[in-house]
Amino acid sequence: MIKYSVVIPVYNLENYISKTLDSLANRPDDTEIIIINDGSTDNSWTVMEEYISKHDITDIQLLKEPNSGVSIARNTGIEAARGEYLIFIDGDDICSDDIFVKIEARTDTKPDMIVWRFETDETDNKKVSQSEFKQEEYSATEFCRSLLIGENRIRIGSFAVRKDLIIDKNLRFTEDCAICEDVEFMYKAVLSSNKIRTFNDICYTYMIRDGSAMNISRKADMRKFQAPRAIQRIYGYAVMQCSDIIDDYIEDSLKYGLYITHCMHSFESCCKHIITRTERKAFLDEYYDKDSDIEDYIKKASKEMKYYPQIYSEKRLKLFLFSRRLYTWYLSSKHKG
Repeated sequence: MIKYSVVIPVYNLENYISKTLDSLANRPDDTEIIIINDGSTDNSWTVMEEYISKHDITDIQLLKEPNSGVSIARNTGIEAARGEYLIFIDGDDICSDDIFVKIEARTDTKPDMIVWRFETDETDNKKVSQSEFKQEEYSATEFCRSLLIGENRIRIGSFAVRKDLIIDKNLRFTEDCAICEDVEFMYKAVLSSNKIRTFNDICYTYMIRDGSAMNISRKADMRKFQAPRAIQRIYGYAVMQCSDIIDDYIEDSLKYGLYITHCMHSFESCCKHIITRTERKAFLDEYYDKDSDIEDYIKKASKEMKYYPQIYSEKRLKLFLFSRRLYTWYLSSKHKG
């Protein structure tokens, strides 16, 4: 019986995937690795075939599909997985040697999710990304609240989730969503869980490199506004599927606070690359044309933000809620200076 399924989407990672697989070398016998080659145009497929042959590996499923995006690739992995727990990692990141030992020690009580700490590595400058967990076990309400107030963090590569939960709740990564698709999936999984166990060992290293999703998201790209739409879907899922476990704070934070925060971050990410008046006008014209629904929601949500002084007291957020045009001018002028 397979206990762990590790799902790895790969797109043009010929120089990185072998190191990722090396980091999984100490996996137990009841583990399978599912690699989905998402239409790579480099030699990733050949590199993976040669790796499997060289190491005489029999527990890796190597799947190939046309380039369709990371969400569809991960969903393909979900369908193919046979394990009790699924772990999603990126094909250029690194797991610790003892990750499975640490996870296994928390499976005795059959939690729906197991969460551990992670670090980022940008040009070999490692940085721990979150503080230690204060509890070893959380309810869905407790852990969701801890995420919303910034006490805890979670990302792809830092959790295992029971496949039965994924199937029972019909959880999938939203297709045609390139930004925050992971945040949406993780929040839905958290909200659907009865028991979440944590440990404070750092067992995952998120590599930030040229061409990585993190660096791509730093560019001026209107797809950044997929993020607040993902938050809207989280909110919809919470009130429709999990109304019995969410309190007023979680509901209002998802509906207003988290949504507005991601809108603001979308503007900030785009405006870092806008300097001239012409670029600023083109960006705003496209925003008001394509994302008028987001603008309408911001106007509605801004009227409610007065009830949340811990959020509304931030000067940048006040300016953002007052006028997106002024906020864009402020950000681009600040970047130009």
